[in-house]
Amino acid sequence: MDELDLKLLEHTAIRNVTKMDYKVWKELIVDKAIGECDFPDLKDLRKISKVADMYQLTDRSRTLINDALKSSDKVKEALDKYARIADDKNIKIIGRGSRYYPYIWSCLSGMPPVVFVRGDISILTDIDVYGGGSMVGSRKPGRYALYATAEFSRKLSEKKVVIVSGMALGIDRKAHESCLDAGGKTLAVVPGGCDVIYPFQNVDLYDRICAYGAVVSEMPPGQEVIKQYFPSRNRLISALSDACLIMEAGEHSGTLHTASFAAAQSRDVFVLPNSIYDENSIGGLKLLRDGAEVLIDVDTVYENILQQVEYRRDRLCFEGDLYGQQEAFDINTLRQMLKVSPERLEEAEWKELICDEISERPKNIDDICVCLGIPISFLSSLITELETEGRIADDRGKYVLTIHGR
Repeated sequence: MDELDLKLLEHTAIRNVTKMDYKVWKELIVDKAIGECDFPDLKDLRKISKVADMYQLTDRSRTLINDALKSSDKVKEALDKYARIADDKNIKIIGRGSRYYPYIWSCLSGMPPVVFVRGDISILTDIDVYGGGSMVGSRKPGRYALYATAEFSRKLSEKKVVIVSGMALGIDRKAHESCLDAGGKTLAVVPGGCDVIYPFQNVDLYDRICAYGAVVSEMPPGQEVIKQYFPSRNRLISALSDACLIMEAGEHSGTLHTASFAAAQSRDVFVLPNSIYDENSIGGLKLLRDGAEVLIDVDTVYENILQQVEYRRDRLCFEGDLYGQQEAFDINTLRQMLKVSPERLEEAEWKELICDEISERPKNIDDICVCLGIPISFLSSLITELETEGRIADDRGKYVLTIHGR
């Protein structure tokens, strides 16, 4: 295990065994105490604590940083545990900024800074290149939903789309199995550590995915599954896909969480239609009533996925024929090519970039900030001016172009 892996593990330990929450990390980034792709360990926190007066940190953040430093023994104990399991289980550690960190997450807020993977790590970048489709549904599905899941998973896999699911019983299992049977690539996003098999009835499927696909988690190695982790897992399933397929969902199904996250992340949601008299289908039918698309044929889903893939291609591969050449698809290098210093552009040019960002789909201010890589304070002032000029408007927390901004 190299030095960077240990730093990522120590950063993860700090996040998990201390009370340092996202508000503190965000404040450190905004105040430029750390960078967006930095992973502060105990040594870094000590340096920040000594020069805290240089930053506009709140009293709460200062207190939590000092409390974290007092918990250094617990942090080191967790670090040793994570490192031991990662070495034993051959777990790869990926931090934001790595060439394997999914570019599909770059325009979303709230994505994990560090993820853990067992299996073929390159599948994370295959999603960026070929597209991803998440397939979720009931743990006790009917034969119709299982048949449709097998068909859609197989046909999308044959088109090189990565199938993403949660390795649960029922629909999830069928989606993974059918993808692997077709020789496709699949990702299982799990609610515990990627070395923890859940549910254990799927141990055979877990071993198969580790051998021919990949198991992904934001939880550290060895973390047992608890109920509260499932919604967080579901947001990553939808975030790793270009289209979310709901194969079967009851009125109170956890699958509806995934659909909700997908809609919030600007992913199109497709629902397999079913009988109005089937209790296991009521949740899906209500999604259709609320505007989800009807899942009828693979070609419609694939065309939707291709549109998203082409959008990423336009952002990434503007120089040379890099797209589709896996050995040349270096996400980190391409990101650096896209970066422009704010001082090199006039405000009018930045405004054009902002309008261009939201021309494809509405985005909130955090998403625009991530895409353009400029300070939130600078971005806020530009957005205010654009609103005053009538070029953009706030639509329920996301910015859209007005008729004057087109």
